[in-house]
Amino acid sequence: MTSALHLNFRHQMIWIHPEHPKHLTAIFRNLTEVSFSGIFPECDLSWTLFILEAAPALHKFTLSRERHACDIPSQDSAEKTNMVWEPSKDLKHLKLKLLRMYGFEDEDKVTNYIRLVMERAVGLKRIELRGEVPCEKCDAIYPRRSQVDKGRRRRIKERLTHESSSAVGMIMLVAAMPAR
Repeated sequence: MTSALHLNFRHQMIWIHPEHPKHLTAIFRNLTEVSFSGIFPECDLSWTLFILEAAPALHKFTLSRERHACDIPSQDSAEKTNMVWEPSKDLKHLKLKLLRMYGFEDEDKVTNYIRLVMERAVGLKRIELRGEVPCEKCDAIYPRRSQVDKGRRRRIKERLTHESSSAVGMIMLVAAMPAR
């Protein structure tokens, strides 16, 4: 049985304040798929690791970092807040098999985040890193984002696997993806 959670920060006003995982495990213990979309590209991603701690059955974790120029914040829009989260030092997630990220760019904070997931998700088999998805409204990619060329993709893959003890079998980097 699949149990899924999808939070879209682009279209909904969502406030996340990660609780200690022991308080959330009873609620999230059966989650197998989690997707967070519309995350501000400028924000640190470490706060998302609370879900690894609170959802021991998680198999697939998808993050989408996106904000488009056509997005006009409404009065109800949340302000950008850069939440800092320190995952437990001894966290070892056994069931996560796939980490998928849209809006991936060659940035230290993103590469460091992926390495952090690789260290903690000991059963991780596949990582898919994709460029930003074109906007459904304006059909444009966020103007500050660049495409990751073939040479940079190779260097990113090397940086992720260098001195890593992770058992990840495949790291797939794709420059961009067509609209969903």
